[in-house]
Amino acid sequence: MPPRSKVELLPKNVRDELDQKLRDNGYADLIALSQWLKQTHGTFIGKSALGQYSLNLKAKDKAAVTIAKGMQEDLSDRETVDLLLELGALRVKEYRILRRLEEIGYT
Repeated sequence: MPPRSKVELLPKNVRDELDQKLRDNGYADLIALSQWLKQTHGTFIGKSALGQYSLNLKAKDKAAVTIAKGMQEDLSDRETVDLLLELGALRVKEYRILRRLEEIGYT
């Protein structure tokens, strides 16, 4: 397994902020983002590492949009929506039953 990238080793809050900045800048302006990381967080990450991370983030974002569109199309069918709502209600009921069993000491 390859080592984790320097970007992936950043604290989650910094990585989340970086992700948002990348999205806001169209997944570009990598030199400025590298400087921002150095000045704001004291971490140097080069343009190449940021570029690879940016490409991966863009691909993940695109996949998420594609999945969401597919789900939206699936949910246009009323029967599907009804079944998913019923399934959700069953999951909530299951969760409550399991919690109650834990409370009374049944494991």
